[in-house]
Amino acid sequence: MTDAIPLGPFLLRINIGHTPSPRDPKGADEYYKALGILLVAWGRLEGHFVACLLTLLAMPEGKTLGEKNLPMKWDSRAAMWGKAFDTLPILQQFKEAASVLLKEIQEVALDRHAIVHALWEPFNPDDPPTIGIVSIKRKKGTTNGLDIQRASISRDMIKEIGEKANRLNLALIPLSQFLTRYRTAQKPPPADIRTI
Repeated sequence: MTDAIPLGPFLLRINIGHTPSPRDPKGADEYYKALGILLVAWGRLEGHFVACLLTLLAMPEGKTLGEKNLPMKWDSRAAMWGKAFDTLPILQQFKEAASVLLKEIQEVALDRHAIVHALWEPFNPDDPPTIGIVSIKRKKGTTNGLDIQRASISRDMIKEIGEKANRLNLALIPLSQFLTRYRTAQKPPPADIRTI
């Protein structure tokens, strides 16, 4: 995603309207489609990553990771992933690949977070369409306790993030398969197991 522009004092404008809007430019449907694909691709990647974490926790060695349950915060999940591949002997062969994957997944997570939690403005009169977003985060040491930044997002940027999420989901398969096979070999699942 583009680097956000930090803002000084400003008047915040909220876009109140229906989405999609009759004022949307030509090509807006492709923008919305790319956004939907990105969100589903991220959900699938995050679900795959969480399944790997749950498998790590279910392994006898998982007790050494310092977590009894699946962490809910992304930073804690990332730390658990890193610790597993740094400390568990059976995973040492995957340490470098797991580290690279985690770094790239974190990049997509940050982009997704910025997109999902942004204040969306109307479309800019660009071709292809872009939309300005405003990001508001908590920041200590500022007069109002906030860090407010503006960025512009194009359809192509959204498509690129979605494609990266899809690529990473597929790149996670070898690690996922290894973890599943290793865990299943330790303790096969019961015959009446349910798929959720």
